[in-house]
Amino acid sequence: MPYIRLSVTQKLSQEKQEELVNGIGEALSIIPGKDGRGLIVDMEDGKTMFVGGVKQDNMVFADVKYYSNFEYHIKKDFTVAVFNAINKSLGVPKERMFLTITEYNNWGGFGDFKDEFYSEP
Repeated sequence: MPYIRLSVTQKLSQEKQEELVNGIGEALSIIPGKDGRGLIVDMEDGKTMFVGGVKQDNMVFADVKYYSNFEYHIKKDFTVAVFNAINKSLGVPKERMFLTITEYNNWGGFGDFKDEFYSEP
């Protein structure tokens, strides 16, 4: 059950939001045991963002949180796939995309706390 907060400077139509979420869901398949079925996306479009004090007109920041820990190469491949999905959906240049990953060993969902994640309640 990954949770991803997307901060996007562009104002997106519902269609573009869904296209972007679907692309990121596909990118999740790179991570063992993850896919778009449990993906939670918190979409914040039309954001005002600055880098080095300069307002950015076409930028995306993705904050990814998920259960478990994965090797460097998996995180790298996932990051590249997310950037490709963003670029394909929104045309944001790769140098205007940023992503953080936070991994958790504990996760609650479906009204319970588990020390290992499950896909069904």
